[in-house]
Amino acid sequence: MMVITKVVDHWNQLAVGLNRVLHFTPKPLLEQLMGQTLNHFFKPERQRQQFEFLHQRWVKISIPDLSLIFAVTADNTSSEPRLRVSMRPQQAAVTMRGDSAALLMLISGECDPDTLFFRRKLLLTGDTELGLAVKNLLDTVELEGRLPRFAIDTTKRVAQGLHTPSGVSNF
Repeated sequence: MMVITKVVDHWNQLAVGLNRVLHFTPKPLLEQLMGQTLNHFFKPERQRQQFEFLHQRWVKISIPDLSLIFAVTADNTSSEPRLRVSMRPQQAAVTMRGDSAALLMLISGECDPDTLFFRRKLLLTGDTELGLAVKNLLDTVELEGRLPRFAIDTTKRVAQGLHTPSGVSNF
């Protein structure tokens, strides 16, 4: 538990360090790593063609405290639908923006997307219908069975530490 406390106490410093690592990592490598990770994580949804609504449409993800901006689309041209990540500017139909702490709370289930949205920790611009379709699909995904138990437990504990009684932290 002490490690989690230190992570929470130093979240801003961790974000700065991760920002530096991301800044020096070649963009093609980031695209490949994020694409492989997303395709592995969302394999059941891809096989059921649940990302079909993203075919030829880009969703831009912006994480300002990490200086990270990327776009995701569904590529249905091969035999198995795949998610494709681009670090290059794309004509995005919708943009989702949130800092790393808010996204960690979202991923962990510690805070739901609607709460983050109403507290202006998660911003959605552009085609809100498409953004809601992405949100609704993501709401159906459980971390259980997709990530190792250690990763799930750690993510949840850190997110709980970032969460304050009044709602979302100011990170």
